[in-house]
Amino acid sequence: MPKKKIASYSFTESLDMLNKLQKMAIEEGNINLALKAEELKCKIASMQAEEKNNSTENLTKILVDFINDEQHNSENSEDICPADQD
Repeated sequence: MPKKKIASYSFTESLDMLNKLQKMAIEEGNINLALKAEELKCKIASMQAEEKNNSTENLTKILVDFINDEQHNSENSEDICPADQD
């Protein structure tokens, strides 16, 4: 039997869906489900923040490595980053 593909959602789509489900749970008086939706919203927000942080760290590392390599390979490294001269 072939595996079914699971639809992927963006962070925004996931938060929107959880907001709708949470609202429905509150309207029906189901506090447990409303709390579960809130928990999942927090997890998604945490994942989103972590993903943004990782991509920023990766870009920073790439840029630092590039500058270090250029400075190491250059005879006149002071021209690589004039801000360091101040």
